[in-house]
Amino acid sequence: MAEMQEVTFTDLLQRPTETVEKLKSSRRRALRVHRRGSEDDLVLITAARSAQDDQLLQVATRLLRAILSDPVVRSSHLLDLLPQVFPWLHFLPDGDRIEFARELIAVWDASDDLDTPVPILQLITEWRNTAEIYADPELLTVLRSEVIEDSGAVPAPGELS
Repeated sequence: MAEMQEVTFTDLLQRPTETVEKLKSSRRRALRVHRRGSEDDLVLITAARSAQDDQLLQVATRLLRAILSDPVVRSSHLLDLLPQVFPWLHFLPDGDRIEFARELIAVWDASDDLDTPVPILQLITEWRNTAEIYADPELLTVLRSEVIEDSGAVPAPGELS
């Protein structure tokens, strides 16, 4: 994928015509608008590009939903396909891969119902973190070991100085 061109927020405000021309001539039809002093940059895209992206996402979602709604396809192919999308699944035990697939389907539907991608992205992040633990034998051993003794009270934030 082509790298996104950048402009500053000042460019957008002071030279809007040039900025729009840069947007139209960019390969992705998108510009990253850097905001000084802010961690959150903006992305400026044309309305036509946004509509195309939305259409493509709707097609992909309908395709995935069709695959997931067919029990035969889901049970025989989903577990074979998911590692192509999420290569880290190879580190999970078989039972956890199946559980990830089940949760993915359920949370995808719930996220769609709420019209937010946050829960599905959170689920993927959590399972990826779990796979990272399985990929590191030392860390897995430490996390599986029993805690021998209580380390005492934990000080409240700000008490440590």
